[in-house]
Amino acid sequence: RSSDLIQELHERIRAGADEAKRKEELHRQLVAEYENLPKDVSRAAYTQRILEIVGNIKKQKEEITKILSATKDLQKEINSLTGKLERTFAVTDELVFKDAKQDEAVRKAYKYLAALHENCIQLIQTIEDTGTIMREIRDLEEQIETEDTKKTLSNLEKILQDYRAIMQEIGRA
Repeated sequence: RSSDLIQELHERIRAGADEAKRKEELHRQLVAEYENLPKDVSRAAYTQRILEIVGNIKKQKEEITKILSATKDLQKEINSLTGKLERTFAVTDELVFKDAKQDEAVRKAYKYLAALHENCIQLIQTIEDTGTIMREIRDLEEQIETEDTKKTLSNLEKILQDYRAIMQEIGRA
């Protein structure tokens, strides 16, 4: 057992040494690349780019606030109309039900009223379900966009590696 433990420790030490060598080589490569970069990069350009990004974020935030406000207004309106529908149905139901006991035509009207009320409830439910589905679609689209961005970053890293390799080849020529 102790020999297995010692052997495992030796393996770990070798792996750590290999990793250290690899990182030292990477460090040397990055330092060399840094020294070859142009030193006259303008801070104003970076500042301008940061200000553009901040401006875009503010615009997005304003747009999100507008959308949230519109969504709240729509939800209030839906709730108001649902309440109005329920109150109207209750009053109408009471009035028609009284007369339905005595008149066959009113009894049919009462059945139609109940069916109409059920259809309105289903319509409201469909509208709410549609809103939920639309929100889920937007969330999925955002996730897709995020994943695409990740792929873009991966592609950019590959391009950067290719660029470095080309620069090294040029340097050797």
